[in-house]
Amino acid sequence: MEIRTVGIVGYGAFGALANTLIQRFAPGIKVLVYTKGKKPDGRTFFPLKKVSASDTVLLTVPISAFEETLKSVLRFARKDTLIVDVSTVKVHTVGLLKKLAKGRRYIATHPVWGPESYEKRSGDVTGFRIIVSTHTLSKGEYEIAKQNFSSLGFDVVEVNAGAHDKHLAETLFLTHFIGQVVARAGFVRTQVDTVSFGYLMDAVESVKNDEALFRDVFRFNPYCREVLARVALARGEVQTMLENDARGKGSLRIGISGAKGSFSEEAARTYAKRHRIKAFELAYLISVENVLAALSKGEVDLGIFPMQNSTGGIVTEAVVPMSKYDFKIRKVFDIDIKQNLMVRKGVSAKGVKTIISHEQALKQCKTYLKREWSKATLKPYEDTAKAAEDLAKGKLSKTAAVIASRTAAQVYKLKILAGGIQDLKTNFTTFIAASR
Repeated sequence: MEIRTVGIVGYGAFGALANTLIQRFAPGIKVLVYTKGKKPDGRTFFPLKKVSASDTVLLTVPISAFEETLKSVLRFARKDTLIVDVSTVKVHTVGLLKKLAKGRRYIATHPVWGPESYEKRSGDVTGFRIIVSTHTLSKGEYEIAKQNFSSLGFDVVEVNAGAHDKHLAETLFLTHFIGQVVARAGFVRTQVDTVSFGYLMDAVESVKNDEALFRDVFRFNPYCREVLARVALARGEVQTMLENDARGKGSLRIGISGAKGSFSEEAARTYAKRHRIKAFELAYLISVENVLAALSKGEVDLGIFPMQNSTGGIVTEAVVPMSKYDFKIRKVFDIDIKQNLMVRKGVSAKGVKTIISHEQALKQCKTYLKREWSKATLKPYEDTAKAAEDLAKGKLSKTAAVIASRTAAQVYKLKILAGGIQDLKTNFTTFIAASR
């Protein structure tokens, strides 16, 4: 189809640049612009109805306005009008195109450049990438369009919507995020700038004024939150590394809400393994209150404590301390908990009168205990491993059994009467890794 008219809906920075590029590379095409901010003048600006009926219509509106704009354009567009999406996110807009423009001609693109890049390159578009996520053009029509853009110097890259948004979150969004942080922190160029700082400020200056796009990308790109979590985790790890170096220590101090052999220790070691932390020291602080208090005083670098269990629900002892202390969540992660019933050596099952453990462990084994130990008295304790330790030291009655980890049984030389007694085969507890 020969393109004689191009409609541009939305006339912000990119809409204006699109007009400039069309006038430059295809001066024979008539451009019609619609924007709420300008009255129709019959030369550049026209009513939406007339603009929407162009051969091709570019939707150059904010992402948040895309759905409403698409609906409006489709009411007036011809059946053969080509709708061009140039939004910075693709999962959201592609979904809308497939839903609202079914049976219509459309192409979902993302030009990975803008007015700032165009000006800095003095109008040289060589190597400027245009991402194409999906389209409903015929194969021949698409190939001709692709060849035409390539002949002008553009690179056409085909990437599906999901992959596009994931890469975008890790590149453009990350750049905008860092730019916003640096700008808001008040960092500026100085007389002693390094070359690398100059490059950083180039990036900051290119994105710091585009806050609306930054907010929209975060809102409509499903991968941005994951990037923020990774940044927060890495920032904490770097700060911890520097603080350790400042103290002359290379070992990370991790405070846990449990005794030696507790599930909190298992969680801490799991966290260290997943994050390749080889040098660390554990502080057995028993309670969540103690962990967060030590963290706030700088006595530990990282705190590990449970928040919720798939069977037992919220860990109630964590609620008040979490509201009381200021801390940053570095990571939320799960480990599969296996509960075990254990006694002192020489004690048989018949001799057990009382079963003692943390209230969460008792909840996680509720059905088992009711079925197998209906006559035993159940008593909550501050920590599973502490209960095991105190039983081994004779601080608890010989007729008591405790529920704790297999590691606790090994550490305190207790005999396991029954293993894996939790009610659910998979019994996940969610832990928090926290820093100052």
